[in-house]
Amino acid sequence: MTRRTKSHTLNQLVVERLMHYYHLVAEQIETQTSGYVSSAQIAELLDMDDTLVRKDLAAIGVRGRPRVGFSTQVLMNSIRETLGFNERYRSVIVGAGRLGGAIASYGGFGKYGLDIVALFDADPLRVGTDLGGASVLPIDSLESTVREHGVHLAVLTVPAEAAQPLADRLVEAGIRAIWNFAPTSLVLPSNIFVRHEHISVGLAELAYYLKRNDLSNDRS
Repeated sequence: MTRRTKSHTLNQLVVERLMHYYHLVAEQIETQTSGYVSSAQIAELLDMDDTLVRKDLAAIGVRGRPRVGFSTQVLMNSIRETLGFNERYRSVIVGAGRLGGAIASYGGFGKYGLDIVALFDADPLRVGTDLGGASVLPIDSLESTVREHGVHLAVLTVPAEAAQPLADRLVEAGIRAIWNFAPTSLVLPSNIFVRHEHISVGLAELAYYLKRNDLSNDRS
């Protein structure tokens, strides 16, 4: 679930679809030589209406050529510019356990403008280690590091009971956006963008799909 509290040109559903188009076109560039892709091709591969594809792309100023389609390079560049991938954003990860470590070790964030400055953890055994090229710092240095480096994005990978107090500290230090992996909702000022990643939501969607298609093991 995503909460956005200010009026923006693109709503969150459009942003999410643009990301799907971006990944799809990136794959097309590697496998095709024409340099163009049609809205019908995108729609078919993503199982959606091509009218919606054209509407989304028109919203970011991308126009196709009749009977030819959209330039894949122009499309990629327009999405990158619209979503801010050409900018640089410093971020920190709070919680250097298995999930925090896995996120830190993911090498693809740089493509989307994100630079991980540091990780933080309360466990002294983790402090001083290196994860994904970033150092794990003591939780006591959270505010000073955020302010010193001008960090505006934080990733929370901590237990539920620790999430709210840490989120409050992050906001006080100047964080403007939080990617929350903790299994709890956060109550924060209205000008803070929060992206909640509830694993249970994904599991519920999968369970519903299996039930709908009568794939329960109880019926084997």
